[in-house]
Amino acid sequence: MKNIRPSTYRSCQRFALLGSVATLSLLSAQANAQAYGPENPTNAYLEAQGNSTYINSVAPDPQIVIADPGTPTTAVDPVDVNGVGQMVVDVGGGFVGLCTGTLINPRTVIFAAHCVNDEAATDYGSSTGGTPIGFGFSNNNLPGVIDWLSNGNMTNAELAFFNANYVNYHPGSLEPDAVSFLYSDIAVASLDTPANGIPTWALMFSALPAPEAIDDANGTGYHVTITGYGRNGAGAEGSVNGIDFRRRVAENIVGGLASLDQFENFLFGGNSTTYPQNLYWIDFDDPTRQDVFDFNAWKDDGLPNEGITAGGDSGGPLILDDTFDTPVVLGVLSGGYTRFFNGQGPNSYGTASFYQPLYLYWDWIVENNPYRYVAAQEGDGAWEDPEHWVTTLDPMYMVLDENGNLVNGLPTLLGQGKTGNDGTFGQACYEVPGYSECQDMSTGDLIINGTVVSSAGSASNNKATVSLTGAAMDPELAAQADEAVANPLALPDASIDNGLPGATGFVPNNSDGDRLTATPPRYYDVTLSAAGTTTLSSDVTVDRFTLNGAGAALDIMADGSLTSLMDITQHSGMLRVNGTLTTPGDYFLKTGGLQGSGTINAAYFTNLMGVIAPGGVGSIGTLTFNGNVILSSASTYLVDIGNGGTSDLIQVNATTYVDDGEGTTDGEAVAAAVVPTDGMASIGGSVIFGPVSGSMVRDGDSYTILTAEGGVYGTFNTPTAISAILTPTLSYSDTAVTATLEAGLYADVVNSGSPIQTAYAKLLDQNRSQYSKFAGLYGPTDLLTVGGVQSTLESWAPRVQPLMQSMGTAAMETSNRFIRDRLARVSDGMEGGSLAYYGGPSSVLATMGMSGLSSVDTMAAAAGAPERTVDGALPDDMSAFIAGGYINGDSDGAPTATPYAKDDFDGYYVAAGFEKAVGTNGFVGFAGSWTKMNGKPGYPVRDVKGDLFQVSAYGATRWSNGVGLDAQFSAGTFDLNMSRTVSSGDMSWDLEGKDQPFTYSGEVGVSAELMAGSMFAVTPRIAMRYANIDFGRYVETGGGPALQYEMQDYESLQARASLRVEGKGSIKPHLIGTFVHDFEDKPVAFGANFVGGVGSNAQFALPTDDQTWGEIGAGLSTSGDISIGVSVETTVGRSDINYQSYRGSVSVKF
Repeated sequence: MKNIRPSTYRSCQRFALLGSVATLSLLSAQANAQAYGPENPTNAYLEAQGNSTYINSVAPDPQIVIADPGTPTTAVDPVDVNGVGQMVVDVGGGFVGLCTGTLINPRTVIFAAHCVNDEAATDYGSSTGGTPIGFGFSNNNLPGVIDWLSNGNMTNAELAFFNANYVNYHPGSLEPDAVSFLYSDIAVASLDTPANGIPTWALMFSALPAPEAIDDANGTGYHVTITGYGRNGAGAEGSVNGIDFRRRVAENIVGGLASLDQFENFLFGGNSTTYPQNLYWIDFDDPTRQDVFDFNAWKDDGLPNEGITAGGDSGGPLILDDTFDTPVVLGVLSGGYTRFFNGQGPNSYGTASFYQPLYLYWDWIVENNPYRYVAAQEGDGAWEDPEHWVTTLDPMYMVLDENGNLVNGLPTLLGQGKTGNDGTFGQACYEVPGYSECQDMSTGDLIINGTVVSSAGSASNNKATVSLTGAAMDPELAAQADEAVANPLALPDASIDNGLPGATGFVPNNSDGDRLTATPPRYYDVTLSAAGTTTLSSDVTVDRFTLNGAGAALDIMADGSLTSLMDITQHSGMLRVNGTLTTPGDYFLKTGGLQGSGTINAAYFTNLMGVIAPGGVGSIGTLTFNGNVILSSASTYLVDIGNGGTSDLIQVNATTYVDDGEGTTDGEAVAAAVVPTDGMASIGGSVIFGPVSGSMVRDGDSYTILTAEGGVYGTFNTPTAISAILTPTLSYSDTAVTATLEAGLYADVVNSGSPIQTAYAKLLDQNRSQYSKFAGLYGPTDLLTVGGVQSTLESWAPRVQPLMQSMGTAAMETSNRFIRDRLARVSDGMEGGSLAYYGGPSSVLATMGMSGLSSVDTMAAAAGAPERTVDGALPDDMSAFIAGGYINGDSDGAPTATPYAKDDFDGYYVAAGFEKAVGTNGFVGFAGSWTKMNGKPGYPVRDVKGDLFQVSAYGATRWSNGVGLDAQFSAGTFDLNMSRTVSSGDMSWDLEGKDQPFTYSGEVGVSAELMAGSMFAVTPRIAMRYANIDFGRYVETGGGPALQYEMQDYESLQARASLRVEGKGSIKPHLIGTFVHDFEDKPVAFGANFVGGVGSNAQFALPTDDQTWGEIGAGLSTSGDISIGVSVETTVGRSDINYQSYRGSVSVKF
């Protein structure tokens, strides 16, 4: 042998090979492994059919032959449904054609053209009278096939068997040289129903890179899975078992990427160029290398579960399963060599199979795949607007990037189709014991017994090289060279028809196409992820709808309807359903929001972490679900509530019913009960209640928030309060969930350190039993927040009560002081026969609105000398006076109100009286007075007005020793009008109160006139004074938090010691200083309750009082025809009330 030339030896070996096989040419019937041929089914199938009929296979039926020691049983795929399916064509007469296909999306199966290209593609589709074709995806399709054949070719998703409504195959497969399967052997079919839940496979649209090295054991190193249905067997015997419609699986190594020409020219000799297209190859290696027919057609060793496809495995996937993280389909099976030697078992050890590479036909696949993934463009738009949409990249399309990583993408050039021969690799071999001859498909090197004996040079990889000489260096010629002819493989612009991503000008709405006019179907998987709202106002059907963008939203208007045939998934975003949303599958809400008052038809609606708001946030609506509803523990249900028990509602209706049979009651037949089989609500998660704008929800209001015809299961979390006071409590029946608002205690909400808040909290809590009486108050107040309750109750503080005391005190003391000074003046014998005017009473009357008289001056009342005296106006034993004046001051405000503020007041008074001498040293007098007071608490919208009407009797006597005795008594009424405006929420009330306490006072004093000279008189005086304002009960009007007050008498018992110094000349100054001590403690609080309220009064604090203080008065008057007088008095060292009285006048005698 050593003397034989390699070529001669190779010829001898091939002669032996050729001599053992009959007509091995690939154009012969024996060579085209996937050609037609009748197959006898198993008895089981015939029995199931009920007829002794035959099945005619359009293409040899799928099958896997497994290496020993494996068996057809061990080779059965343990996974039931994995996306690899069996094609079945009902050709009539009890015959069917069988192939294998791969599901690449829920509608589309990719398989081999020769499985169907004996008929026009438009012939297929039973729904319109064409040839029936279907696909079963179970690992045992016999039940599905029988059902499909027996029930009018209907899809049965439960058996994973789907009828197909469209077929298309590559037209190149019809070329004579193709012999239907040698090249362009690619076909797609669409299912009339989406195969929801069945796995889909990724397609690799890049060629496998040539491995760095090919070794004897692992060959190229590309491990693959092969799978299929049908005939089966073991390694040595081959495919000897009949069809049982079960899917089997095996492993192998990609032997090479090379053309038929390359393989056959090496193995059989010759120089054919008819079939240059690359194919993926595998061979069937005996793991022990003991089989005589195994000549290792493609270099590698057998694997533990090595297998090969057999006659009829057409269309099945070549699955690259461990090179990348994601398994990908490299090609579809076209054919193979059933045997190479006479006596060799069909598809036994030593045979080989080849697959059509998908990368060569990727553009045809993308164009003819009827499934489109689309998305809405950014911004708001109508679903019906074709420019609102854009096609996106099919997630099952994969390519290799520049770093060799598998990524989702498409090639940048069109597929080369039947001429594609770039990137070949692998070693085709003929090896027998003691001899090995291989050819490297990449380099063309011939390798004998491991040694390269001839080199064909490097195979072209289509890279261009140029010589930078001559024209290439000429600038003008180089510029012309830039005007290159367009690359014929350049991609066209994206369109909805060619399937490239980025196309616009379409509206996603499923269409089944028309096979008779060769109009392909179009099915859509729609995703909204870009920010913007899509508005749907028409009826639309898609295969799948997904919402996946925080800023994305879909509004289904009242006249709109969206049907998603598989399911609906909302990862985020907002879905508003005011029309109809339907899916035969499930609607899964992961996050985001669901709103509206429409209808959702779904077998199961599941809310994981989303938010449901029927009607919309802030508006009341009913969201209807036909099917079942699951609200998980992390879900949220926003319930808007309104007046009269109106609220949002989730209404779950049943869609199917059964009866529970018939029964009898006391021998009488009763009707069977109809029981729903769905319409159930499994509930959990949070429920958050909120009153709608403008509503006034109330304690005790009840709302039905969920109904479920099929039953309510589970419970919601305990709801949180809707306000500081109102909390919903949930109750559950078999078919409904009801919420009732219950009020808590204001005492638990207010600031316990605030006496005002705690007082009102007491009143609100104890009067809750009279809710109907105080509904106007509780309504808005119950809805306040904690902060709102605290600030509102604080703002209700009754602030005028301290001012009522202060104003009464100032008014009475001013009146008493004037009478006191009048006593002193008359006692001096200075007023006999005179009429004295104090403080311009006509001006005061004008200011008080009681007189038409006017004056340039506004007079102030106090004490001291008269501003004008008319001598001789009265008998000598009588005197009289008319007085008027002005008071102003401030006093302590409500001590516990926040914010604290002092009170201000002012007022005017008029008085008139006369005196009559009694004896030689005494007199008596009578007077009447009116004091008008206005008070302003240091807080907005609070006001008090008072009118003190008094009559007084007084008298005095002075003995010759200068000691005098004086006394006065006054009584009257203090007419008070109080007003305040308070609010709660959007409500406000103008409250008014009236009181008319009786007032009385008396004073007795002893004085001694000490002459300090002819110009002055000094008069010390001591006195006791008692005063009382008989405050009692009064009531506010105006509703809401109007109060009825219980006030205590205001009493004063004063010891007074004063010193008066008065001039005697024409200019008469006077000065008086008084020390005062009050023995009575004033009321520290007053009680109040709501008008008509129950329970004890709440207590509100009054200011503390000073018991020791001083008073100072001073004045000056002149005598003559024109007299001028001014005087002022003020309290000194008194903090609870501090006020002043003023007087000034110019008088003229006539």
